[in-house]
Amino acid sequence: MELLKDFDLKIGVDDILRGEGADPVIVRSKKPALLNAAALALEEGRPMLHAAAVLHRSSVLEHRHERILLQDGRELSSPLVAHHLAGAQQVVLALTTIGLELEDYASSRMAKDPLLGMALDGLGNAAVEILGEQVCLQIGKQAQGFGLTASSPLSPGEPDWPVEIGQPQIFALLDPARVGISLTSSGMMIPKKSISFVVGIGPDMSREDFCELCSLNEKCRYRHA
Repeated sequence: MELLKDFDLKIGVDDILRGEGADPVIVRSKKPALLNAAALALEEGRPMLHAAAVLHRSSVLEHRHERILLQDGRELSSPLVAHHLAGAQQVVLALTTIGLELEDYASSRMAKDPLLGMALDGLGNAAVEILGEQVCLQIGKQAQGFGLTASSPLSPGEPDWPVEIGQPQIFALLDPARVGISLTSSGMMIPKKSISFVVGIGPDMSREDFCELCSLNEKCRYRHA
């Protein structure tokens, strides 16, 4: 089990606006109030980001129909997981979070100052996404050091791997308490600004764009180029 805490999350105002589901170009030209709120959120909220991640690596014992058997005596199962991790010699499971402080502060500000509250929430969305990207980059670099490749990350909630199935599979292999994450009976993580995912390591792993697989890909407010 590997605990990571030293992250430098480079976040700008445009990242916050995208985290709110807004187009930075439009906001900068037509919505100064949103822009000001995002700038204030960055100033107030940055000290409240407590980025952390816990990783677990497990060798793959066997690839079976819609299942990946791991050395820990556990398995990952779903058609999507089996397809995405085909050829993996090892899997890396990860939990990442920015903690509860920003989330709680955003909620407290929402009633008194909705623009700031939404901007703080956008900051949280941006921060946890950037955190996940940094963790994936580190996993990929480590794989390259062994002459291997890393797949794109796959999170529960994707098509054919619902959270109520995928989250318990990941949590069973990790120690979520080390980063202060808990799981509800419905598969929701607390803090909400947390991401769980699995990455496959092997000689020639696939790098898929899961936005293209999602039925909401044309209207998702979090998708951006």
